[in-house]
Amino acid sequence: MTTADRLVYRGCTPVLDMEYGEADNRPPSEVIVDAVATAAGVDPLDLPPLYEFVDPDALNNLFGTHDGATDVVLGFTMDRWKVFVRGDGRIRVCDSTRRTDPEPIFDGTPL
Repeated sequence: MTTADRLVYRGCTPVLDMEYGEADNRPPSEVIVDAVATAAGVDPLDLPPLYEFVDPDALNNLFGTHDGATDVVLGFTMDRWKVFVRGDGRIRVCDSTRRTDPEPIFDGTPL
């Protein structure tokens, strides 16, 4: 199976790209909460708890080791936000209320 065979598509408008990694000493779950809060224009404490949408421990275990893998992708919905996380440290937040034609999640230039 080639990388092209494993493309995952989104049908929503990207509004924010962020990265997690060892340099900031925060688990991916914290960076994701900050990314969604930034996209929503609210304080992270004003968001519902992440555990209502995804298991933060499982997320941190899966993505806690920043190994550069671009074929490991997790997607979940947090209220109106579609959140995509990739093993190389990229996070993309999309607005699910702004539909688009399907495109690869991380295709194109970072926002």
